[in-house]
Order: sequence, then structure tokens, then C-alpha cells
Amino acid sequence: MKKLLFMMAVAMAVVSCKKDDKVVGKDKDGKELIVNEKGDTVAKTETTDSLKVVETPTEPEVVAITKGADDKYAYKYNLEIGKTYPMTLGIKTTHTASDGKQSQKMSSESKKQIDYTVKDFKDGVYTLEVKSKQYSEKMTDPSGKSISYDTNAAKPANKDIAVSWSIYKAMTGKTYTMKVDQKGKVVSVDGLEGIKTSILNSVKKQVSAEEFKFFTQIIDNSLNKQAISSQFEETMNIFPNKTLALKESWSDSQKIDQGPMKGNISMKRTLASVEPANTTITVNGTQSLKGNESQQGVTMSANSSANVDGKILLDTKSGWINKVNLTKKETLKRTVEAQGQKQTMTESVTTVTTVN
Repeated sequence: MKKLLFMMAVAMAVVSCKKDDKVVGKDKDGKELIVNEKGDTVAKTETTDSLKVVETPTEPEVVAITKGADDKYAYKYNLEIGKTYPMTLGIKTTHTASDGKQSQKMSSESKKQIDYTVKDFKDGVYTLEVKSKQYSEKMTDPSGKSISYDTNAAKPANKDIAVSWSIYKAMTGKTYTMKVDQKGKVVSVDGLEGIKTSILNSVKKQVSAEEFKFFTQIIDNSLNKQAISSQFEETMNIFPNKTLALKESWSDSQKIDQGPMKGNISMKRTLASVEPANTTITVNGTQSLKGNESQQGVTMSANSSANVDGKILLDTKSGWINKVNLTKKETLKRTVEAQGQKQTMTESVTTVTTVN
């Protein structure tokens, strides 16, 4: 019995030594010595346990649209330095007018390509290099005749559209700098003077002195910090400056009380879904305007109503626009009364706006 207990104790000791590799001393080189399974004293080698890779917890991916502890989503740009973010803006309009006896149809299409390259990020502000890549336009009159131009194509022979081609061609490839904070608010715009000079030089010999003066005013009004900032913010600032719960809506309303047409324009957006790739925002809007005026015995009145609907897809990681598709359908009735005669014209206008 004692012999059996002794053998069990030895066996347990062997297993223990095998598992724990008990150190019994050191050799002349300072290496630790252990007793192996055969009972020999040998230098200790690395065990598989010491070779195990220690896994460090991974940091959560940084994204533009983040969910807080209150289950609400916050938004801020998360752009990469050195990366180019493209924007292709397309607008297609179909215009039908009828007086009850005959109707006319016109259409127009335009496309503008712009690249935004992130040059720097400091103190919460991105420095973007903005470059115009291409502009094209096509117009079709009631007879079905079309005129068009494209800055990627040769200069048109038609004098009127050749001037438009020259303006946009002078912008193509030119760059200016825009500073934008993480909410999409434009801080500054620099480098527009060189582009304006290039445009005016390109059209100066193609128009009269009076027309050149007119073009100069247009360029000054469209290529300045306020105009560029407004265009960028209206196009890119989709998310409001607050956190949102899923399915929550927010609205922008504008009261029109200047000029002959008065009324209201309202736009409602809803945070429909937040997925790893895209964040979807649905859009619904209405417009209601009416007005009248009289001049020299002629009374003109108009009534306009419109609806807007569509979707916006934001890149969840960067916050940049991945895709936009908005459709505006407007009905406009114009009535002219003079010397007891009355004529009403009904116009239907469908405008489809797409981005990327």
C-alpha cells in the first residue's frame, strides 16, 4: 500500500514537472536549467505558451456617422488626407406648356464634374483643393432642334453656345482652395481671382464691350466666397447640426414674401437607415407660391405648386455624398387679362437632380 502511494506521488510529481518546467538552477551562461522527462538536467527552452501571440483589442473603426449611448446618431466629416472625393452634379428638366389648344415641350440637361482633394486637416478644419473637371449642357427647343456643348469636346461653331463653352473651358483644370469644418461649414475660399481672370480673357474677344461688362458682373457674382460657400453647403450639408434618432425627421422652411410671387417652400428630411456602407436619408418637400400684378391695363396672375421627393445616400465612413436622386414636379398656371380677353397657360416642369 505504501509502495502504491509512493508511485502515485512520483507520477504526480513528474506530471507537475512536465507542466510547470520547474527551474532547478542556471548554467554558466545564465540560462535556466530544468529536469526533463528522462530525469536529465537541461537548459530551459521556449515553450509553446511563450510563443503564443497576445491579441490586443482592436480599436473601433472611425466613421462619420456614429451612434451614441442614447441611440442617436451624430455626424461629422471623416475625410482622408490625400484622397480625392468626386462630385458629379446632373440636372435634367422637362418643360411642357399648354394653352388648352396646343402644347409645346422643351428640355435641358446639364452635368458638372468637380473633384475635392483633401490636402490637410488641422484644428478641426479640412483644406480642400477644388478642381473643375468637366461641364456639359444640352437644350432642345419645341421644334425638337437641339444645341449642346461639352468642355471635353471641341469648341462649338454656334456663337452663343461657344461663349458658354469658353467660360466653362477656362475653369476646367483650374483649382482653388476651400477650408471646411467637420460639419461642412465653409470657413474660407481662396484662389478665385486667377480663375475669374482666365474666364474673362477667354470671352473678351468673342463679345461686345457691353456684353463683356455684363459677363464681368455675372462672373463676379457667381465666383466669390459667398456664392461658392452657399452652393457647397446647400449641396453637401445634408445632416443637421444635432443628433438624430433613427426615423427622426427635420425640416427647413422658407417664406417667400418679396417680388410678385409669395408663399412657402418646405423641405422635410428623414434619417431612414444607417448601414456600414451607406446612410439613407429620404426627402419630401412642397412649394406653394402665388401672386399677381398689373401694368398698363394688363393683369397677370400666377399660381405655382410643387412636390419634391427622393433619396440621399451618404457614405457612412466618410460622410461624403455617395448618391442623390431628387425629383421635383411643378405645375404653374399663368393667366393674362387685357381688354376683356383672358388667356391661361398651364406649365408642367419636372426636374431631376442627381449627384454621383
